[in-house]
Amino acid sequence: MSIERNIEIVKAFTEEVVNNQRFELVDDFWIKDMQWHGGFMGEINGIENYKKFLTSAVDGSFVNMHLKIKDIIAQDDKVLLYFSNSGKNVKDFLGYKASGKEAIWNGMSIYRIEDGKIAEAWYSEDLLMMFVQLGFISF
Repeated sequence: MSIERNIEIVKAFTEEVVNNQRFELVDDFWIKDMQWHGGFMGEINGIENYKKFLTSAVDGSFVNMHLKIKDIIAQDDKVLLYFSNSGKNVKDFLGYKASGKEAIWNGMSIYRIEDGKIAEAWYSEDLLMMFVQLGFISF
C-alpha cells in the first residue's frame, strides 16, 4: 500500500466511523484481530470488543463529539494523527459528576495499516486539558 492510501484509510475511518458514528463500517476499516492500545480505556483486542467500546461510547459521558485532524504524518505502514477532540460532558466521567460543559482537548494517535485495513492503533489524549475545562480540577 502507498503512504497516500494509508492516509486516506485513516482519514475516512475518522470521518465516517468516529465523527459520523457509522459503526456498521468498522469491519471495512479494521482487521478482525485488531489491537487498540492506550487512552483511558486501556487495551482492546479484537474487532468485536472494539465495536462494543464504540457503541457504548455513543450513550456515554459526552455528546456532540468531534475529532478534528490538525496534522498527519505518515511513513511506511504507520499514520500519525495530531488532532483536537471536543464534546459536551452530559454524564459522569471517570468518577466525576457531569459538568454540562463543553471542552476541546488535543490528542495523538498512531495507526498501523496492514493489507488496506487498520491493524493496530496507539492513542493518547490530553485529559488534563479536558478536566480543567470541565471544572473537574483547577490550578
